[in-house]
Amino acid sequence: MNAASRLKQQSRRAAVVTPSGRGAVATILVQGDASPIDESAPAIFQAANGRPLGDQPVGRICYGQWGTDPGESVVVCRTAADQLEIHCHGGRAAIDRILSDLGTAGFETHAGQAPSLSLLDRECTEALMRATTRRTAGILLEQQSGLLRSAIEELTELSHDQAAGRIDALLRWGRFGLHLTQPWRVALIGRPNVGKSSLINALLGYTRSIVYDQPGTTRDIVTGETAFDGWPVELCDTAGLRTAEESLEAQGISKAREILETADLRLILLDRSEPIPPEDAELIATWPESLVVINKIDLPPAWTEINHPAVSVCATSGEGVDELAGRMIERLVPEVPPAGTPIPVAARQMTRLEEAARALDRDDREAFAVAVQRCLDEHSAD
Repeated sequence: MNAASRLKQQSRRAAVVTPSGRGAVATILVQGDASPIDESAPAIFQAANGRPLGDQPVGRICYGQWGTDPGESVVVCRTAADQLEIHCHGGRAAIDRILSDLGTAGFETHAGQAPSLSLLDRECTEALMRATTRRTAGILLEQQSGLLRSAIEELTELSHDQAAGRIDALLRWGRFGLHLTQPWRVALIGRPNVGKSSLINALLGYTRSIVYDQPGTTRDIVTGETAFDGWPVELCDTAGLRTAEESLEAQGISKAREILETADLRLILLDRSEPIPPEDAELIATWPESLVVINKIDLPPAWTEINHPAVSVCATSGEGVDELAGRMIERLVPEVPPAGTPIPVAARQMTRLEEAARALDRDDREAFAVAVQRCLDEHSAD
């Protein structure tokens, strides 16, 4: 074997990237030239569509059988020209068999996390595994396939102004990137019995909150996760905001205020069937950027106009709920990045990019290079 052939073989690696322990599905990341998988006789992987692995399009999910007598049912996806993922049963038998076959085919195998993977690559892979919608998974797959890594690696090759512009562009999408794995939080605010529980049920499409027709308040934060237009959203049904003497109820109201401070969007619910009390006007004044929702439009109105943009709904029948969901997404995701946009997907990445930006501001190229390298991999920068 000549030096070029030995180098090519050494660049073939396979490692389990899912956390250790019991799990339904395991993921094996394969890096380097994967042609030996097709060249074995018979081929180690037999795709259901009959095409060799090397002919499968990048980004296309491919079902098939791994090995024979009997074969393991697996899902394979080429995430880049020189990288693919094998998703198999989470038991050790399936994992060990696939790794053994890859080792026989000339791959360097690791039962645990591959040491060749940078911290940024692992973060991107873990983020992809936590995706809850197809839309967010598609964006995360781009980052995991090397888009984000390449954008950061190129920073040290750019001029001062180009690097500063690239970092600004990356940080611009930072908050969006975090929400690809952490749902946007929407808090419902309103007086007791204005219809918050009914509205959250309508938005979720199933009964998550217990609705009671007597005056009172939710004493804890009831949450439910859903997705609108492919974007994950967590809805928080907070306690009714009012002065409470009972300690348990007061704790619920305190929790509600904490949720309101951190929410990405607040919905203020008004009851159109009753006169607007001073408390409602105070809520709008306190949270002027909130989206006002006028509920109970199926009942005779006690008022018809309000000096604030609003959406009218009937939470019990669902009228107006689709329009409300659309307005929520307009607020939460006002702009969607074009395909091919590099996006940070972890808070640590944003912290290191901010450090790099500060180093550029000081014209400290050495500190800038260190911050960039730490963004890629903390350990390799030591």
